[in-house]
Amino acid sequence: MSQALSSALAGLQGQMRTIELLGSNVANINTVGYKASRMTFLEALGQVIDVEYTPFKQGDLEATGFQTDLAIRGESFFIVDTPDDDRYFTRAGAFFFDQEGALVNSSGYTVQGWMSNINGVEEVQTLANLEDIHLDSNLKAEALASKNLWLSGNLSSGLVPIAQKWTAGFPFTQRGTVTPAESTTELNDLDETSSTEQLADGDVIVINGSAKDGSTIETIFTYGAGNDGTTLGDLLAIINATGKDPVTGIYNGWGDFANAELVNGEIVMTDKVPGDSETSLNMYANPSNTGAISIPYYEETSEGFTGRVSTSAVIYDTLGESHNLVFEFTKTELPGQWTWSVTPSGDEVIDPANSTGSIYFNDVGQVTSFVYDNGYSRIEMEPVNGGANVALQVHVSGSNQFTGITQFNSNSTLSVRKHDGRATGELTGFEVEEDGAIMGSFSNGVSLKLAQLAVGEFTNPSALAKVTGSNFIETIKSGDVNIGKADEFGSTVEQGYLELSNVDIAEQFSQIIEAQRAFQASSRVLSTLNQVIQDSTKLGL
Repeated sequence: MSQALSSALAGLQGQMRTIELLGSNVANINTVGYKASRMTFLEALGQVIDVEYTPFKQGDLEATGFQTDLAIRGESFFIVDTPDDDRYFTRAGAFFFDQEGALVNSSGYTVQGWMSNINGVEEVQTLANLEDIHLDSNLKAEALASKNLWLSGNLSSGLVPIAQKWTAGFPFTQRGTVTPAESTTELNDLDETSSTEQLADGDVIVINGSAKDGSTIETIFTYGAGNDGTTLGDLLAIINATGKDPVTGIYNGWGDFANAELVNGEIVMTDKVPGDSETSLNMYANPSNTGAISIPYYEETSEGFTGRVSTSAVIYDTLGESHNLVFEFTKTELPGQWTWSVTPSGDEVIDPANSTGSIYFNDVGQVTSFVYDNGYSRIEMEPVNGGANVALQVHVSGSNQFTGITQFNSNSTLSVRKHDGRATGELTGFEVEEDGAIMGSFSNGVSLKLAQLAVGEFTNPSALAKVTGSNFIETIKSGDVNIGKADEFGSTVEQGYLELSNVDIAEQFSQIIEAQRAFQASSRVLSTLNQVIQDSTKLGL
Protein backbone atom coordinates (compact mmCIF):
# COMPACT_ATOMS: atom_id res chain seq x y z
CA MET A 1 0.00 0.00 0.00
CA SER A 2 2.81 2.41 0.85
CA GLN A 3 4.42 1.70 -2.52
CA ALA A 4 1.17 2.64 -4.26
CA LEU A 5 0.90 5.86 -2.26
CA SER A 6 4.48 6.76 -3.05
CA SER A 7 3.94 6.22 -6.78
CA ALA A 8 0.75 8.27 -6.77
CA LEU A 9 2.46 11.14 -4.96
CA ALA A 10 5.42 10.99 -7.34
CA GLY A 11 3.02 11.18 -10.26
CA LEU A 12 1.31 14.23 -8.78
CA GLN A 13 4.59 15.99 -8.12
CA GLY A 14 5.94 15.13 -11.58
CA GLN A 15 2.87 16.48 -13.35
CA MET A 16 2.96 19.62 -11.23
CA ARG A 17 6.55 20.22 -12.28
CA THR A 18 5.57 19.52 -15.88
CA ILE A 19 2.83 22.12 -15.73
CA GLU A 20 5.23 24.59 -14.15
CA LEU A 21 7.78 23.91 -16.89
CA LEU A 22 5.17 24.28 -19.64
CA GLY A 23 3.97 27.50 -18.05
CA SER A 24 7.52 28.81 -18.11
CA ASN A 25 7.79 27.90 -21.80
CA VAL A 26 4.58 29.77 -22.61
CA ALA A 27 5.68 32.77 -20.55
CA ASN A 28 8.91 32.97 -22.61
CA ILE A 29 7.28 32.71 -26.00
CA ASN A 30 8.69 36.15 -26.88
CA THR A 31 12.02 35.79 -25.10
CA VAL A 32 14.95 36.12 -27.50
CA GLY A 33 16.98 32.94 -27.84
CA TYR A 34 14.77 30.98 -25.45
CA LYS A 35 14.73 27.21 -25.88
CA ALA A 36 11.61 25.33 -24.84
CA SER A 37 12.19 22.60 -22.20
CA ARG A 38 10.24 19.44 -21.80
CA MET A 39 9.66 16.78 -19.14
CA THR A 40 9.98 13.06 -19.60
CA PHE A 41 9.26 10.30 -17.10
CA LEU A 42 11.25 7.18 -16.30
CA GLU A 43 10.41 4.17 -14.18
CA ALA A 44 13.13 3.32 -11.69
CA LEU A 45 12.85 0.83 -8.79
CA GLY A 46 9.12 0.93 -9.08
CA GLN A 47 9.05 4.72 -8.92
CA VAL A 48 8.22 7.32 -11.59
CA ILE A 49 11.07 9.78 -12.05
CA ASP A 50 10.64 13.04 -14.00
CA VAL A 51 13.56 14.30 -16.07
CA GLU A 52 13.73 17.85 -17.46
CA TYR A 53 15.77 18.53 -20.59
CA THR A 54 15.93 21.09 -23.41
CA PRO A 55 15.96 19.55 -26.87
CA PHE A 56 17.95 21.81 -29.18
CA LYS A 57 15.92 23.28 -32.04
CA GLN A 58 16.78 26.27 -34.25
CA GLY A 59 14.49 29.24 -33.74
CA ASP A 60 13.38 31.59 -36.50
CA LEU A 61 15.56 34.66 -37.12
CA GLU A 62 14.01 38.12 -37.07
CA ALA A 63 15.66 41.15 -38.67
CA THR A 64 16.08 44.06 -36.26
CA GLY A 65 18.45 46.37 -38.14
CA PHE A 66 20.62 46.92 -35.05
CA GLN A 67 24.31 46.29 -35.67
CA THR A 68 24.93 44.70 -32.28
CA ASP A 69 22.02 42.26 -32.55
CA LEU A 70 23.48 38.89 -33.49
CA ALA A 71 22.00 35.49 -34.18
CA ILE A 72 23.54 32.10 -34.84
CA ARG A 73 22.32 29.86 -37.59
CA GLY A 74 23.49 26.40 -36.57
CA GLU A 75 24.06 24.57 -33.28
CA SER A 76 26.73 26.81 -31.77
CA PHE A 77 26.38 29.14 -28.78
CA PHE A 78 27.68 32.58 -27.92
CA ILE A 79 29.89 32.64 -24.84
CA VAL A 80 29.38 35.23 -22.09
CA ASP A 81 31.27 35.85 -18.87
CA THR A 82 29.65 36.96 -15.62
CA PRO A 83 31.11 39.35 -13.03
CA ASP A 84 31.84 36.23 -10.93
CA ASP A 85 33.85 34.74 -13.82
CA ASP A 86 31.23 32.10 -14.53
CA ARG A 87 31.08 31.12 -18.18
CA TYR A 88 27.64 30.79 -19.74
CA PHE A 89 26.49 29.78 -23.20
CA THR A 90 23.57 31.49 -24.89
CA ARG A 91 21.66 31.86 -28.13
CA ALA A 92 20.28 35.26 -27.09
CA GLY A 93 22.31 37.76 -29.11
CA ALA A 94 20.68 41.02 -28.02
CA PHE A 95 24.02 42.67 -27.30
CA PHE A 96 25.16 46.28 -26.99
CA PHE A 97 28.31 48.21 -26.12
CA ASP A 98 28.42 49.60 -22.62
CA GLN A 99 30.04 52.84 -21.49
CA GLU A 100 33.45 51.19 -21.41
CA GLY A 101 33.14 49.78 -24.90
CA ALA A 102 32.53 46.17 -23.80
CA LEU A 103 30.05 44.08 -25.78
CA VAL A 104 27.49 42.91 -23.21
CA ASN A 105 24.01 41.41 -22.94
CA SER A 106 21.10 42.82 -20.95
CA SER A 107 22.42 41.18 -17.78
CA GLY A 108 25.77 42.93 -18.18
CA TYR A 109 27.58 39.72 -19.04
CA THR A 110 30.47 40.34 -21.43
CA VAL A 111 30.63 38.55 -24.77
CA GLN A 112 33.75 36.46 -25.19
CA GLY A 113 36.18 36.10 -28.05
CA TRP A 114 39.64 37.19 -29.06
CA MET A 115 40.80 40.73 -29.71
CA SER A 116 42.88 41.35 -32.81
CA ASN A 117 45.87 43.59 -33.24
CA ILE A 118 44.93 45.80 -36.20
CA ASN A 119 48.57 45.88 -37.22
CA GLY A 120 48.29 42.25 -38.21
CA VAL A 121 49.40 40.26 -35.12
CA GLU A 122 46.70 37.88 -33.96
CA GLU A 123 46.92 35.50 -31.00
CA VAL A 124 46.21 31.79 -31.21
CA GLN A 125 42.52 31.33 -30.45
CA THR A 126 42.05 28.93 -27.55
CA LEU A 127 39.67 28.45 -24.64
CA ALA A 128 42.42 29.53 -22.26
CA ASN A 129 42.88 32.99 -23.75
CA LEU A 130 39.24 33.96 -24.23
CA GLU A 131 38.75 37.61 -23.39
CA ASP A 132 36.07 40.29 -23.33
CA ILE A 133 35.12 41.76 -26.69
CA HIS A 134 35.38 45.52 -26.61
CA LEU A 135 35.73 48.35 -29.13
CA ASP A 136 37.56 51.58 -28.46
CA SER A 137 35.77 54.44 -30.23
CA ASN A 138 39.10 56.29 -30.36
CA LEU A 139 40.80 53.45 -32.20
CA LYS A 140 42.87 54.59 -35.17
CA ALA A 141 44.24 52.70 -38.12
CA GLU A 142 47.91 53.57 -38.33
CA ALA A 143 49.25 55.41 -41.34
CA LEU A 144 51.12 53.45 -43.97
CA ALA A 145 53.81 55.16 -46.00
CA SER A 146 53.44 54.69 -49.76
CA LYS A 147 56.00 52.32 -51.24
CA ASN A 148 54.48 51.50 -54.62
CA LEU A 149 52.49 53.45 -57.17
CA TRP A 150 50.93 52.04 -60.33
CA LEU A 151 50.36 54.27 -63.39
CA SER A 152 47.87 53.29 -66.04
CA GLY A 153 46.42 54.67 -69.25
CA ASN A 154 47.52 55.71 -72.71
CA LEU A 155 50.10 58.18 -74.00
CA SER A 156 48.89 59.20 -77.45
CA SER A 157 51.41 58.41 -80.17
CA GLY A 158 49.89 61.30 -82.15
CA LEU A 159 51.41 63.90 -79.81
CA VAL A 160 54.41 64.56 -82.07
CA PRO A 161 56.42 67.64 -80.97
CA ILE A 162 56.59 70.59 -83.39
CA ALA A 163 59.38 73.17 -83.61
CA GLN A 164 58.34 76.81 -83.61
CA LYS A 165 59.18 78.72 -86.84
CA TRP A 166 59.33 82.43 -87.70
CA THR A 167 59.28 83.51 -91.36
CA ALA A 168 59.85 86.83 -93.12
CA GLY A 169 56.75 88.52 -94.49
CA PHE A 170 58.33 88.80 -97.98
CA PRO A 171 61.51 87.51 -99.68
CA PHE A 172 64.65 89.47 -100.54
CA THR A 173 65.21 89.57 -104.34
CA GLN A 174 68.19 90.44 -106.47
CA ARG A 175 67.98 93.98 -107.88
CA GLY A 176 66.06 94.27 -111.13
CA THR A 177 64.96 90.60 -111.15
CA VAL A 178 62.45 88.34 -109.50
CA THR A 179 65.22 85.95 -108.54
CA PRO A 180 65.35 85.20 -104.80
CA ALA A 181 68.45 86.55 -103.15
CA GLU A 182 71.11 84.18 -101.87
CA SER A 183 73.32 84.34 -98.79
CA THR A 184 76.17 85.73 -100.96
CA THR A 185 74.01 88.54 -102.31
CA GLU A 186 75.21 91.98 -101.29
CA LEU A 187 72.70 93.98 -99.29
CA ASN A 188 73.18 96.94 -101.65
CA ASP A 189 72.29 94.60 -104.58
CA LEU A 190 68.80 93.90 -103.23
CA ASP A 191 65.59 95.32 -104.65
CA GLU A 192 64.76 96.20 -101.03
CA THR A 193 67.75 98.60 -100.81
CA SER A 194 67.42 102.07 -102.34
CA SER A 195 69.53 102.44 -105.48
CA THR A 196 70.10 106.10 -104.67
CA GLU A 197 70.58 105.74 -100.92
CA GLN A 198 72.93 102.81 -100.57
CA LEU A 199 73.93 101.46 -97.17
CA ALA A 200 77.13 102.98 -95.92
CA ASP A 201 79.73 101.83 -93.43
CA GLY A 202 78.33 102.13 -89.92
CA ASP A 203 74.66 101.86 -90.91
CA VAL A 204 72.81 99.66 -88.38
CA ILE A 205 70.04 97.09 -88.53
CA VAL A 206 68.55 96.56 -85.05
CA ILE A 207 67.63 92.95 -84.22
CA ASN A 208 65.70 91.92 -81.07
CA GLY A 209 63.18 89.43 -79.73
CA SER A 210 63.16 86.49 -77.33
CA ALA A 211 64.57 83.00 -77.08
CA LYS A 212 62.67 79.73 -76.69
CA ASP A 213 62.69 80.06 -72.91
CA GLY A 214 61.59 83.71 -73.02
CA SER A 215 65.04 85.19 -72.45
CA THR A 216 65.67 88.61 -74.04
CA ILE A 217 67.82 88.82 -77.16
CA GLU A 218 69.17 92.16 -78.38
CA THR A 219 71.85 92.67 -81.00
CA ILE A 220 72.72 94.86 -84.01
CA PHE A 221 74.16 94.30 -87.46
CA THR A 222 76.64 97.04 -88.41
CA TYR A 223 77.13 97.34 -92.17
CA GLY A 224 80.61 97.47 -93.65
CA ALA A 225 83.47 95.22 -94.69
CA GLY A 226 85.35 96.25 -91.58
CA ASN A 227 82.28 95.74 -89.42
CA ASP A 228 79.79 92.82 -89.39
CA GLY A 229 79.73 92.41 -93.18
CA THR A 230 77.87 93.39 -96.33
CA THR A 231 75.90 90.29 -97.46
CA LEU A 232 72.70 88.53 -96.42
CA GLY A 233 74.91 85.71 -95.14
CA ASP A 234 76.68 88.15 -92.85
CA LEU A 235 73.29 89.29 -91.50
CA LEU A 236 72.31 85.66 -90.87
CA ALA A 237 75.56 85.13 -88.95
CA ILE A 238 74.61 87.89 -86.51
CA ILE A 239 71.14 86.38 -86.04
CA ASN A 240 72.73 82.96 -85.38
CA ALA A 241 75.31 84.30 -82.94
CA THR A 242 75.67 82.39 -79.62
CA GLY A 243 76.45 83.44 -76.06
CA LYS A 244 75.24 86.32 -73.96
CA ASP A 245 76.52 89.51 -72.43
CA PRO A 246 78.17 88.61 -69.09
CA VAL A 247 77.02 91.87 -67.50
CA THR A 248 73.42 92.19 -68.65
CA GLY A 249 72.73 88.51 -69.21
CA ILE A 250 71.12 89.37 -72.55
CA TYR A 251 71.77 86.90 -75.37
CA ASN A 252 73.74 88.05 -78.45
CA GLY A 253 71.70 86.01 -80.89
CA TRP A 254 69.45 83.01 -81.37
CA GLY A 255 72.18 80.47 -82.09
CA ASP A 256 71.86 78.74 -78.70
CA PHE A 257 68.16 78.04 -79.35
CA ALA A 258 67.29 78.34 -83.05
CA ASN A 259 68.76 78.39 -86.54
CA ALA A 260 68.12 81.09 -89.15
CA GLU A 261 68.57 80.32 -92.85
CA LEU A 262 67.66 81.76 -96.23
CA VAL A 263 64.88 79.84 -97.99
CA ASN A 264 63.92 81.18 -101.41
CA GLY A 265 65.04 84.63 -100.36
CA GLU A 266 63.12 84.53 -97.05
CA ILE A 267 64.83 84.48 -93.69
CA VAL A 268 63.32 81.51 -91.80
CA MET A 269 64.23 80.87 -88.15
CA THR A 270 63.38 77.47 -86.60
CA ASP A 271 63.84 76.33 -83.01
CA LYS A 272 66.51 73.68 -82.68
CA VAL A 273 64.40 71.75 -80.14
CA PRO A 274 60.71 71.13 -80.88
CA GLY A 275 58.17 72.08 -78.27
CA ASP A 276 56.39 74.97 -76.63
CA SER A 277 58.35 78.13 -77.27
CA GLU A 278 58.48 81.86 -76.64
CA THR A 279 60.77 82.55 -79.59
CA SER A 280 60.19 85.84 -81.44
CA LEU A 281 62.12 87.88 -84.02
CA ASN A 282 62.00 91.53 -85.03
CA MET A 283 64.35 93.65 -87.25
CA TYR A 284 64.37 97.25 -88.40
CA ALA A 285 66.80 99.77 -89.92
CA ASN A 286 68.10 102.49 -87.66
CA PRO A 287 66.35 105.76 -88.69
CA SER A 288 69.68 107.62 -88.58
CA ASN A 289 71.24 105.37 -91.27
CA THR A 290 72.72 106.95 -94.43
CA GLY A 291 71.22 104.33 -96.67
CA ALA A 292 67.70 102.99 -96.85
CA ILE A 293 66.62 99.34 -96.81
CA SER A 294 63.18 97.78 -96.47
CA ILE A 295 63.22 95.11 -93.72
CA PRO A 296 60.39 92.52 -93.78
CA TYR A 297 58.26 91.90 -90.75
CA TYR A 298 58.39 88.43 -89.18
CA GLU A 299 55.52 86.25 -88.16
CA GLU A 300 55.08 82.91 -86.42
CA THR A 301 54.33 80.43 -89.20
CA SER A 302 54.56 77.28 -87.05
CA GLU A 303 53.62 77.28 -83.40
CA GLY A 304 55.82 75.20 -81.13
CA PHE A 305 54.08 72.21 -79.62
CA THR A 306 55.14 69.82 -76.88
CA GLY A 307 53.23 66.57 -76.49
CA ARG A 308 52.69 66.45 -72.75
CA VAL A 309 50.52 64.22 -70.61
CA SER A 310 50.32 64.62 -66.87
CA THR A 311 48.53 63.25 -63.85
CA SER A 312 48.69 63.83 -60.13
CA ALA A 313 49.16 61.22 -57.44
CA VAL A 314 48.42 61.42 -53.73
CA ILE A 315 50.87 59.47 -51.59
CA TYR A 316 51.35 59.23 -47.81
CA ASP A 317 54.32 59.47 -45.50
CA THR A 318 54.97 57.63 -42.24
CA LEU A 319 52.93 60.21 -40.29
CA GLY A 320 49.89 59.74 -42.52
CA GLU A 321 50.18 63.15 -44.16
CA SER A 322 49.25 63.26 -47.83
CA HIS A 323 51.48 64.66 -50.54
CA ASN A 324 50.55 65.47 -54.11
CA LEU A 325 53.04 64.56 -56.83
CA VAL A 326 52.68 65.55 -60.48
CA PHE A 327 53.92 63.09 -63.08
CA GLU A 328 54.51 64.60 -66.52
CA PHE A 329 55.39 62.66 -69.67
CA THR A 330 56.81 64.58 -72.64
CA LYS A 331 57.00 63.15 -76.17
CA THR A 332 60.40 63.31 -77.85
CA GLU A 333 61.15 63.34 -81.56
CA LEU A 334 62.12 59.67 -81.42
CA PRO A 335 59.27 57.21 -82.08
CA GLY A 336 58.26 55.35 -78.95
CA GLN A 337 60.25 57.56 -76.56
CA TRP A 338 58.95 59.92 -73.90
CA THR A 339 60.74 61.65 -71.08
CA TRP A 340 59.14 61.81 -67.65
CA SER A 341 59.51 63.94 -64.55
CA VAL A 342 57.92 64.12 -61.13
CA THR A 343 57.53 67.28 -59.07
CA PRO A 344 55.91 67.93 -55.68
CA SER A 345 53.06 70.39 -55.34
CA GLY A 346 54.08 71.64 -51.89
CA ASP A 347 57.16 72.05 -49.76
CA GLU A 348 58.27 68.47 -50.22
CA VAL A 349 61.75 67.88 -51.59
CA ILE A 350 62.54 65.38 -54.34
CA ASP A 351 66.15 64.86 -55.35
CA PRO A 352 66.50 66.01 -58.99
CA ALA A 353 68.82 63.07 -59.55
CA ASN A 354 65.97 60.56 -59.23
CA SER A 355 63.02 62.61 -60.46
CA THR A 356 63.47 62.36 -64.24
CA GLY A 357 63.88 59.64 -66.80
CA SER A 358 62.54 58.09 -69.98
CA ILE A 359 59.96 55.50 -70.98
CA TYR A 360 60.17 53.47 -74.17
CA PHE A 361 57.51 51.64 -76.18
CA ASN A 362 57.77 49.02 -78.91
CA ASP A 363 56.02 49.15 -82.28
CA VAL A 364 52.81 47.67 -80.84
CA GLY A 365 52.48 50.29 -78.09
CA GLN A 366 53.72 48.21 -75.15
CA VAL A 367 56.26 49.43 -72.57
CA THR A 368 59.74 48.02 -73.07
CA SER A 369 61.55 49.98 -70.36
CA PHE A 370 61.10 52.68 -67.73
CA VAL A 371 64.43 54.19 -66.68
CA TYR A 372 65.82 56.95 -64.49
CA ASP A 373 68.30 59.42 -65.91
CA ASN A 374 70.92 58.68 -63.25
CA GLY A 375 70.56 54.95 -62.79
CA TYR A 376 68.17 55.08 -59.82
CA SER A 377 65.34 52.63 -59.34
CA ARG A 378 62.89 54.67 -57.28
CA ILE A 379 61.83 58.18 -56.34
CA GLU A 380 62.82 59.45 -52.90
CA MET A 381 60.83 62.26 -51.33
CA GLU A 382 61.58 64.18 -48.15
CA PRO A 383 58.21 65.21 -46.64
CA VAL A 384 59.75 68.05 -44.55
CA ASN A 385 57.35 67.45 -41.66
CA GLY A 386 59.37 65.20 -39.40
CA GLY A 387 58.31 62.01 -41.15
CA ALA A 388 60.76 59.58 -42.69
CA ASN A 389 61.69 59.88 -46.34
CA VAL A 390 59.34 58.10 -48.71
CA ALA A 391 60.96 55.71 -51.19
CA LEU A 392 58.44 55.24 -54.01
CA GLN A 393 58.62 52.53 -56.64
CA VAL A 394 56.74 53.45 -59.84
CA HIS A 395 55.17 50.63 -61.86
CA VAL A 396 54.15 51.16 -65.49
CA SER A 397 54.17 47.70 -67.10
CA GLY A 398 51.01 45.67 -67.54
CA SER A 399 50.12 42.42 -65.79
CA ASN A 400 47.09 40.15 -65.35
CA GLN A 401 45.58 42.62 -62.87
CA PHE A 402 47.08 45.86 -64.16
CA THR A 403 46.91 47.38 -67.65
CA GLY A 404 49.95 49.62 -67.26
CA ILE A 405 50.85 52.43 -69.68
CA THR A 406 50.41 52.03 -73.43
CA GLN A 407 51.21 54.16 -76.47
CA PHE A 408 48.45 54.00 -79.07
CA ASN A 409 47.13 56.60 -81.46
CA SER A 410 44.14 57.44 -79.30
CA ASN A 411 43.36 59.96 -76.60
CA SER A 412 45.78 60.21 -73.69
CA THR A 413 44.25 58.84 -70.49
CA LEU A 414 47.07 58.74 -67.95
CA SER A 415 45.98 58.13 -64.37
CA VAL A 416 47.09 56.60 -61.09
CA ARG A 417 45.55 53.16 -60.83
CA LYS A 418 46.44 52.60 -57.17
CA HIS A 419 49.05 53.08 -54.47
CA ASP A 420 49.71 51.19 -51.27
CA GLY A 421 49.88 54.02 -48.74
CA ARG A 422 47.18 55.37 -46.47
CA ALA A 423 46.46 58.16 -44.03
CA THR A 424 45.65 57.67 -40.37
CA GLY A 425 42.07 56.44 -40.11
CA GLU A 426 39.35 57.08 -37.55
CA LEU A 427 37.00 54.23 -36.64
CA THR A 428 33.68 54.95 -38.36
CA GLY A 429 31.78 51.67 -37.95
CA PHE A 430 32.00 47.90 -37.90
CA GLU A 431 30.56 44.82 -39.53
CA VAL A 432 30.25 41.29 -38.16
CA GLU A 433 31.04 38.65 -40.76
CA GLU A 434 29.47 35.20 -40.92
CA ASP A 435 32.41 33.56 -39.15
CA GLY A 436 32.09 36.03 -36.27
CA ALA A 437 34.97 38.31 -37.28
CA ILE A 438 34.34 41.92 -36.28
CA MET A 439 35.71 44.14 -39.06
CA GLY A 440 36.24 47.83 -38.37
CA SER A 441 35.68 50.45 -41.06
CA PHE A 442 38.04 53.42 -40.94
CA SER A 443 37.88 56.88 -42.47
CA ASN A 444 40.93 56.15 -44.63
CA GLY A 445 38.97 53.51 -46.51
CA VAL A 446 40.52 50.42 -44.96
CA SER A 447 38.75 47.59 -43.20
CA LEU A 448 40.67 45.86 -40.41
CA LYS A 449 39.83 42.94 -38.15
CA LEU A 450 39.17 44.21 -34.63
CA ALA A 451 38.06 41.03 -32.89
CA GLN A 452 36.81 37.50 -33.35
CA LEU A 453 33.65 36.28 -31.66
CA ALA A 454 34.08 32.88 -30.03
CA VAL A 455 31.35 30.27 -30.17
CA GLY A 456 31.00 26.99 -28.34
CA GLU A 457 29.59 23.71 -29.57
CA PHE A 458 28.63 20.57 -27.67
CA THR A 459 28.28 16.94 -28.62
CA ASN A 460 24.87 16.89 -26.93
CA PRO A 461 23.51 20.45 -26.65
CA SER A 462 20.15 19.15 -25.44
CA ALA A 463 21.82 18.10 -22.19
CA LEU A 464 22.92 21.62 -21.29
CA ALA A 465 21.51 22.92 -18.04
CA LYS A 466 19.52 26.13 -17.95
CA VAL A 467 20.59 28.92 -15.63
CA THR A 468 19.45 32.50 -15.29
CA GLY A 469 17.99 34.10 -18.38
CA SER A 470 18.45 32.32 -21.70
CA ASN A 471 21.81 31.00 -20.57
CA PHE A 472 23.14 27.47 -20.26
CA ILE A 473 26.01 25.70 -18.56
CA GLU A 474 27.67 22.48 -19.59
CA THR A 475 26.94 19.19 -17.88
CA ILE A 476 28.49 15.75 -17.87
CA LYS A 477 25.93 14.58 -20.42
CA SER A 478 26.43 17.58 -22.73
CA GLY A 479 30.14 16.86 -23.07
CA ASP A 480 32.98 19.34 -22.93
CA VAL A 481 32.64 22.51 -24.95
CA ASN A 482 34.56 22.94 -28.20
CA ILE A 483 35.63 26.55 -28.71
CA GLY A 484 36.28 28.15 -32.08
CA LYS A 485 34.93 30.30 -34.88
CA ALA A 486 31.42 29.81 -36.18
CA ASP A 487 32.48 28.52 -39.59
CA GLU A 488 34.59 25.81 -37.95
CA PHE A 489 31.36 24.24 -36.68
CA GLY A 490 29.20 24.81 -39.76
CA SER A 491 27.43 27.76 -38.14
CA THR A 492 27.06 31.35 -39.29
CA VAL A 493 26.66 34.59 -37.36
CA GLU A 494 23.94 36.87 -38.73
CA GLN A 495 24.33 40.58 -37.93
CA GLY A 496 21.18 42.64 -37.41
CA TYR A 497 19.11 39.55 -36.53
CA LEU A 498 17.86 37.91 -33.33
CA GLU A 499 16.86 34.30 -32.85
CA LEU A 500 13.30 34.08 -31.61
CA SER A 501 12.01 31.70 -28.97
CA ASN A 502 11.38 28.23 -30.39
CA VAL A 503 8.29 27.74 -28.20
CA ASP A 504 5.38 26.25 -30.20
CA ILE A 505 2.30 27.57 -28.41
CA ALA A 506 -0.03 24.91 -29.84
CA GLU A 507 2.29 22.14 -28.76
CA GLN A 508 2.65 23.65 -25.29
CA PHE A 509 -1.14 23.86 -24.77
CA SER A 510 -1.49 20.29 -25.93
CA GLN A 511 1.11 19.15 -23.42
CA ILE A 512 -0.55 21.20 -20.66
CA ILE A 513 -3.80 19.38 -21.30
CA GLU A 514 -2.02 16.03 -21.18
CA ALA A 515 -0.25 16.99 -17.94
CA GLN A 516 -3.53 18.14 -16.45
CA ARG A 517 -5.15 14.80 -17.27
CA ALA A 518 -2.20 12.91 -15.84
CA PHE A 519 -2.37 15.03 -12.70
CA GLN A 520 -6.09 14.30 -12.38
CA ALA A 521 -5.46 10.60 -12.86
CA SER A 522 -2.73 10.56 -10.19
CA SER A 523 -5.04 12.53 -7.92
CA ARG A 524 -7.83 9.96 -8.48
CA VAL A 525 -5.42 7.14 -7.67
CA LEU A 526 -4.41 8.91 -4.47
CA SER A 527 -8.07 9.51 -3.52
CA THR A 528 -8.86 5.84 -4.11
CA LEU A 529 -5.92 4.68 -2.01
CA ASN A 530 -7.00 7.03 0.76
CA GLN A 531 -10.48 5.53 0.71
CA VAL A 532 -9.08 2.03 0.76
CA ILE A 533 -6.94 2.91 3.80
CA GLN A 534 -9.93 4.35 5.62
CA ASP A 535 -12.09 1.30 4.87
CA SER A 536 -9.31 -1.02 5.93
CA THR A 537 -8.91 0.82 9.20
CA LYS A 538 -12.63 0.48 9.97
CA LEU A 539 -12.47 -3.20 9.27
CA GLY A 540 -9.39 -3.55 11.46
CA LEU A 541 -7.31 -4.87 8.62
